[in-house]
Amino acid sequence: MQPMDTNKTYPELFLKAVNHVLKIEGGYVDDPNDAGGETNYGISKRQYPHLNIRLLTLDDAIAIYFRDYWQAYGCGDLPPVIGCFLFDSVVNHRPKTAIKFLQCAYRVEVDGVIGDETLGAIRRFANNEDYLTNKLTLSLAYRADFYHDLAVENPSQERFIMGWMRRLFVLQQFINTEVTHGAD
Repeated sequence: MQPMDTNKTYPELFLKAVNHVLKIEGGYVDDPNDAGGETNYGISKRQYPHLNIRLLTLDDAIAIYFRDYWQAYGCGDLPPVIGCFLFDSVVNHRPKTAIKFLQCAYRVEVDGVIGDETLGAIRRFANNEDYLTNKLTLSLAYRADFYHDLAVENPSQERFIMGWMRRLFVLQQFINTEVTHGAD
């Protein structure tokens, strides 16, 4: 892993999105019943086995989120509503799973890869706020269905369902107020 640049200036939309994610993810957690495993600021030991998760700094977490999530999945190149949805989804799920939520909503091939077909569908109506709101709602619904299936397939995860659903409602509220309407 490359050293973190703690003096980096980040794009405004990323800062809004990462601050939102950090409020949801919180600090250090090592719940043996949570399939996510040991995490700090939402960064997991499973994803970063070489890091001392307990000692991860906030600056390092933000740098990881920017490099390995925001930039890696092109969140800043998408319409802000969709970019923020994808960012939160990639943080909370495997990237292929997160991308599939969007692909289902946009009715394109569901392969978990952001390719030309997916990008074309997302960009086709990128300036149509009603269309984006509809696609966001569909993406959130597919994600809610995924959470439901997780709890059904693995009853030990059922205790997390209300928190997962709350996360979706809070994400929608964040996007509607902070991203779509640019409230500070």
